[in-house]
Amino acid sequence: MSPEVKKKWINTFKFFAAYLVAAWTFLQFVDWILNRYNISPHWVDILLWFFIGISPSLLIYLFHQERLSKRIVKLREKILIPLNFVILFIGLYFGFGNTDLGATTKEINYTDGEGKTQTKTITKEEFRIGIPIFNFTQIDNDSTTTWLQWGIGQLLEEDLSQNKNLSPDYLGEANTSDKIRTASLFYDLYIDGEFKKVDDTFEITAHVRKATNGKSINDQTFKGPDLLRILDDISVFITSSVGFVESNKLNYIDLPISEYVSNSLPAIKAYVSSDYRKAFELDETFALAYLEEAKKSTVFNRGKLETQDIIDKAFVHKSKLPLQKQLEVYIQQSLAYDRYDDAEAQVKLQLEVDPSNEFYNNILFSIYGETKNEDAYLETSEALFDSDPSNESGLGLGVASLVNGNDDEFINALEPFELINPSLKYLKLEPLIFKGEIKKAEALFEEYKLAQPKNTNRFRAYDSIFKYYKNNTPKIEDLNKFVGKYRSGINEQSLEFWINKDRLIQYVKNQRMRTLVPAGPEAMAFGFLTDDTFYVELIRNEENGKVIGIYAYQFFWRATDKRIFWKLDDDILAANKAFEMNKIDEAIPLYETAITNNPKHGYLPNILSHLKYIQNKDKDSLLMQHQKFAGSYGPRNFWVEDGKFYYKRKSEDTELSKVELLPISNNRYMDLTRLGTMMAFEMDPSGKMASNSYSFIIGDDFEFEWKVSDNNEEVTNYFLKDD
Repeated sequence: MSPEVKKKWINTFKFFAAYLVAAWTFLQFVDWILNRYNISPHWVDILLWFFIGISPSLLIYLFHQERLSKRIVKLREKILIPLNFVILFIGLYFGFGNTDLGATTKEINYTDGEGKTQTKTITKEEFRIGIPIFNFTQIDNDSTTTWLQWGIGQLLEEDLSQNKNLSPDYLGEANTSDKIRTASLFYDLYIDGEFKKVDDTFEITAHVRKATNGKSINDQTFKGPDLLRILDDISVFITSSVGFVESNKLNYIDLPISEYVSNSLPAIKAYVSSDYRKAFELDETFALAYLEEAKKSTVFNRGKLETQDIIDKAFVHKSKLPLQKQLEVYIQQSLAYDRYDDAEAQVKLQLEVDPSNEFYNNILFSIYGETKNEDAYLETSEALFDSDPSNESGLGLGVASLVNGNDDEFINALEPFELINPSLKYLKLEPLIFKGEIKKAEALFEEYKLAQPKNTNRFRAYDSIFKYYKNNTPKIEDLNKFVGKYRSGINEQSLEFWINKDRLIQYVKNQRMRTLVPAGPEAMAFGFLTDDTFYVELIRNEENGKVIGIYAYQFFWRATDKRIFWKLDDDILAANKAFEMNKIDEAIPLYETAITNNPKHGYLPNILSHLKYIQNKDKDSLLMQHQKFAGSYGPRNFWVEDGKFYYKRKSEDTELSKVELLPISNNRYMDLTRLGTMMAFEMDPSGKMASNSYSFIIGDDFEFEWKVSDNNEEVTNYFLKDD
């Protein structure tokens, strides 16, 4: 290398070093400005890659600056320098084109409890600090505190969720390898720890760890007799450790757990164990427990009256909750009273604040199911995954993709994460089957069976699918026999099947749409092996071959739930509509027609008997009948409210939903919530009034009869009226 060239390289590197120092200083200044004025931190990344990206052109210029300053530009420089900028800008566009480059905060308007409009500044969800929280390890053998293994994480999530600058997420894994695999998908840090109780003193150590290797980067031990106060202190420690700094604009109300959740440890223990009823029995002001039980009651359609009672109690005590949870109470109450338009408007407003909130999105997805809006379901799921890529939103996107026939989209979305979490590949079973790649899907299924040999109960759904596909090629017309509406015989749950594109869609009321795969000439199956699997089988009238219902199976890890859903044909739907509108004279002949065409539907005669019984009865005589039977019969409670007759059973081992009983004779009542149950009142030989129950018994040949519910060692069904 000649001295002249060597000198040029030395000068080039001197100028380039000065450029790097200046660029780094500028980036530090920009970072301060962005933090000071709450502007997207993505600008720092963009500028960093810009400064790095122009380095080739800058080095060319610095090396040839004497010639270039005289505007003598050679062909290679005319090509390389513009090409460098074109490639750079294309890379920046694809890397940051979908990111939010505006303010990191937004102002929201809401109406407070006094009806006044308030404004609050919150951090946009994209810029909130994600905090996955895992189980805390118990380091003693105290069975009375074992529940804290998962309870600490759940309570920390509740407490930290008050800060709308954070996104806490309790995930539950206990093994370090599982924690790293799960957290490293979407987060930089995660939280776990250890705990023990010595005499009356709790000792909890919280760790803030790197998601990539589990190394503890900050930890602190908290001791004291007051568990709830310790958890409040741990929340403060976590908040400061993950980098959030409170300012005048970014502040929040941090309610103590004892006020926000409960100050009763037994009630909190029941709450984190999902026993919400026990929780609010132990603490009658436990607003959060009422809210969660109302959500569960809505999703599983346990009974409209019961749900209304529970959410009304949450409403009474809602002032204990943070603003966001109070809004959830309003939304849940709108759902309980069938104010779907109000619920949808409230949900969409709150999704502007929390786009990835599971409660809000589940409601929106259920509304899409009610309206069969598959496109909106997919669009919303895609936006949710883009803004908050997590296990939950990823599975949601997968289900929505299958509903819309976008099998490749689901498969492609999984592949980037399979290297980190190989078990995700087993979610491909349904899309592979829909794509016609049966052998590939079956090989994947067999691989899973070898890896999880104890999961045999969940295998049953896919065993049926692959057995059927061996000798059959399902067609779209084979799905038509399932299409229609069905109604459970044990609660108010209903479901509907319809065809979208080349597949059968199922919507269970207040839940998400799902796809089903042929699993037999008269059967369909679906579900994720890593969760639960499902199987539905048609029930036909042997005399005329008409579909009259389905058997629905849900396969859990060890248990299987089997239910019957009655098919609602056009005759039944027309009769039900007249009944709901209280058009008695119109409903009676419609039910007579429905019974003639559906003789196996054993509950229909009860509705007809009720209509004929009340057709010529005045309100006063019905009220006197109700009052005659009202009272407590052991665990059974019957009462009159606004002229209607209600029933609820509650004991140490059993609690049923509140239901309205409809008279079908002078001493018998039907239960419109639980179609397979009747209540009867009779005089006991002792001279006391007694209550008895009748159950709708379905035989193997689907013949039915009403029988007195037999007493057994676990359940008693005959009770004398209390003195």
